[in-house]
Amino acid sequence: MKPMCRLLGIYGEVNGWSEVALEFRKLAEDGMVPPICAEPGHRDGWGMAAANDDRTSMRVVERRMGSANESALYENTVHGFGAQPYIFICHIRKASPGIPVTISNVHPFANGGWAFVHNGTIYDYARLPVDPAFHLTSDGSDSECFFSYLMGKIKTAASGSDRVKLLGEAMASLDIDYTSLNCILSNGSELYAIRDYMKFGEYLSLFYYPLPKGVVVCSEPLAVDGLQKSRWQAVPNQSILRVHGAPPVCELSGYRSTA
Repeated sequence: MKPMCRLLGIYGEVNGWSEVALEFRKLAEDGMVPPICAEPGHRDGWGMAAANDDRTSMRVVERRMGSANESALYENTVHGFGAQPYIFICHIRKASPGIPVTISNVHPFANGGWAFVHNGTIYDYARLPVDPAFHLTSDGSDSECFFSYLMGKIKTAASGSDRVKLLGEAMASLDIDYTSLNCILSNGSELYAIRDYMKFGEYLSLFYYPLPKGVVVCSEPLAVDGLQKSRWQAVPNQSILRVHGAPPVCELSGYRSTA
């Protein structure tokens, strides 16, 4: 069985952002999975991260085991923000085969002011070069090793455009076996989303929805007030979406594997 986590990122000002976050949690029960999976859903944990008030870093707000859709704490945490955080990231987990279902493996992962969520399985993640300055906190998570790899590549970036270039080079040079490297990462001021899958493209999806003052990124199109399913835009395979500025700018950059 292949896993199929679900990702959500909200940037800038999004009217009804809490309703978006609450609609997203329903994917814990009925979210899409690859055709080889027996039943839908992602019930192996959930977590949230948000930008701090000065938008200089991300902090993990909550990480819990079980289904987000069955958790009163999920709803309480969303409503507990009061004002919308400038950047909000959420993850609901379907564990990869062989990766323990433990709290330390629940996303988001955080390091150096960055937060990260991932969707997919990396079979030979031990081959990823781990940044020695990155302190691993998980119980053998392929996703956190991937996060460490990316952080090691972009830590010298001087700007957002430089990060996109370095991320593209890092992704293109990978020579590993995986289902998907779909991920969202943020430093509190900008949001980056990567889509890269080997197969099951219909299921290993990533979409974004530009609004006048904000952007929503999600594994699946959500239908709530202000978001029409037909207006979601797909992130192409082997592409990086950078969201920055106010009003927000969405920039797509493609890359091709050189490994």
